[in-house]
Parts: sequence; C-alpha cells; structure tokens
Amino acid sequence: MEEWKQSFGAGGAPEEIFARAAGAAVVPMLMVEGRAAEAPVLAASAAFLEMSGYPAGEILGRSFFSLLSPDAEAAAVERLRGALSAGHRLSETLPFRTREGREIWCTVLSASPAGGEGPARHLLAFLDITERIEQERRLREAKELAERRAEARMKRLREANARLKEETERRQRTEAVLRDALAQGEEDLRFRDFLVREVNHRTKNALQLAIGLLAIQARQSHDETTRKALETAMARLRRIGAVHALLTYESENPRSIRAADYLRRLCHEVEESHATTPGQVRVEVDADEEAIWGPDTTVPLGLIVGEALTNAFKHAFPEGRQGHVVVRLAAQGEGRMVLRIEDDGVGLPAQRREGSLGLRLVELLARQAKGTAVIEAGPWGRGTVVAVSVPDPHRPPPGGGSGPK
Repeated sequence: MEEWKQSFGAGGAPEEIFARAAGAAVVPMLMVEGRAAEAPVLAASAAFLEMSGYPAGEILGRSFFSLLSPDAEAAAVERLRGALSAGHRLSETLPFRTREGREIWCTVLSASPAGGEGPARHLLAFLDITERIEQERRLREAKELAERRAEARMKRLREANARLKEETERRQRTEAVLRDALAQGEEDLRFRDFLVREVNHRTKNALQLAIGLLAIQARQSHDETTRKALETAMARLRRIGAVHALLTYESENPRSIRAADYLRRLCHEVEESHATTPGQVRVEVDADEEAIWGPDTTVPLGLIVGEALTNAFKHAFPEGRQGHVVVRLAAQGEGRMVLRIEDDGVGLPAQRREGSLGLRLVELLARQAKGTAVIEAGPWGRGTVVAVSVPDPHRPPPGGGSGPK
C-alpha cells in the first residue's frame, strides 16, 4: 500500500498508476471515489475480477457498496462508508456476493493513495478469509451439536436413574403391602387382585427399563461384539415382554391360549423386526387350529420359536439369499405334540450347534416345558430343523395319565 502511495506521488493519472501497480499484484484491489456517497468503482485489479467473477465492464462505475452481501453488518458498513468519506484508513471484515451469487468473506483494508484533506480516491485491498470463516462456523456448529448430544445423553441417564429409583421405591412399597396382606388372613382375597396388577405392571416396567438401559449401553459401546451381544439380549427381553403382554393384557383367558393364532402373530412380529429386504425370507405357520396352550407351555415354546426364527434370519440366509422358514405344530400321538421350526438356509455348523448360547436356551426352555429338543440339519443336509416334543395337556395319553415327565 505504501508503494502505491509513492507511485501516485510520482505523477500520472491515478487510474493509470493503479492499473500499472495492480497488474502485477496478486492481492485483489479496487480504486473507488471516496467522496461520492455510493463510492463508485474507478478501477479494479485482475485479481479482484477473478475473485468476484465480474468482468471489468460490469464493475467500473458500479457502487462499491452494491458488491456487499445483504447480510453485511450495518454498523461495519457505516464505519467503512465514514472512513472513505473522511479519507481515513480502516480495516473491516465484510461479506461480499460474487457475480454467481456465492458469498465470500474478506478483510478490507482501505487507504488514501495521497495525502491532503478529503482525498477523492481510495485504494481498497481484499484478503479472502472465507475458508477461515467457514471453519469457524463448522467448529461452532460441531461444538453446539456435541453439547446438545451430551446434554440429551445426560438427560436420558438422569431420567433412567429416576425411573430406577422410583421402581425400587415402588417395589419396596409393594413388598410392604404384601407383608401386611400376609399378616391379615381375612384381607388376602381383597389384596390379591391388586397385587397381581401391581406385579404385572412392575414386570412390564422392569422389562422396558432393562431394554432401555441395554439400548443406552449398546449405543455407547465401541466394540462390535459387545454391541451385538447387547442387541441380542434386548431382542430376547422384547420377546419375553411380548409373551407377558399376551398372557396379561391381550388374552381373555390367559390359561387357555390358541396356539395357532399366537404362533402366527409371533412369527409376523419377528419377521417384521428382522427382515432386511421384503420378501427375502418367507415365514409360514402350519399349526393345529385346535391346539390350546396354558401359560406354562406358551412362555417357553413362544421363546423357543422366537429364538429359532431370530437365528434363522441372522445366520441362515447370508448375503441376501432368499429362503423359506416353516413353523409347524401338530399332535404327535400318545398325548404329546411336536413343534418344528425348519428353514432351507445354509445350515448350522456342528461347532456352532455345540457352543451357541441361543441353542442352549432352546434346550433349557424345552426342559422347562417338560419336553425335549432336537437340533439337526434338514433333509439332504440343507437348512436347520429345531424339533421340540412336549406333553399336550388337552390330549392326555391313553389311560388318563399326563404323559411322560
């Protein structure tokens, strides 16, 4: 800027001197008429034309202030206007609009090229700081987002802690009520319904709370194996919750559940929650419409079906492979019934059959229902079959017994 002022002192028309000086400059520059209210542009360097996208014919004679963005701070614009009018030096950061409408941020340095009172012409140099401004904006937004997420996470944790505390207090109150009820023989019947409703409500809340806490842990875990294990535990708790809801709230007689209707509903829910592509895996239910299950049979067998279907969706049809899963329930004779979950997937390796927690759960649940479970390869080695044989309480064996224990 000092070299320019010396050049003007050497003589010659200011516009010609500007053109000579600006021709070799890499910094965008303008010469403007400082006395005029709108500060018309008298000359522009090639670097400024390249930065703004305007040809020289459109920039010369145009008001300098018309190049500013409409979002420019009014106070900063007035300070620059006053400096140009008074012939003072000034440095301001302002947004500009290019010819294509893109917004750029520049630090504007203004100076008079010659001394004297109220100089007519001003030299303006521009330093493009758009990238810095954008980085600062992105950093602010990232910081605000991180703060919001942290606050939301803390809020969820506080709410979960409050619910857990409330649940503990409610359970303690329920236990106190139970102790009082047991101490008052005559009031047993009156308190029984109340306690059953309370326990069911607590169980539902406890399951939802446990699922919520596991979900929080899964989202916070950076280990893929841990996250998958937590998600699997959540899915099992949801299936337990679905069986509990069916027996508690959605059945007219929780001691007599129509097995066919229950299996169709359960399979539909598992299919909706695990199918990644519609139609990739088709689930068919072929169940004895007359089969009636009690709660001691519904709970373990419902969990077995959910576990077997989940394993089929996760492992039997990799890489988008299409397939078919059939859930069959039929009388076996001799007062027993058999439940089969059969898929035509890739099959289950022998080592996985021996070490899978899910398959061990199937065997454990089958014993809980006083039955047996067999897990084997399907016909011709294709797919996997889970077969569970349990007593049928509504079809006792010949002789009136209850079937094998």
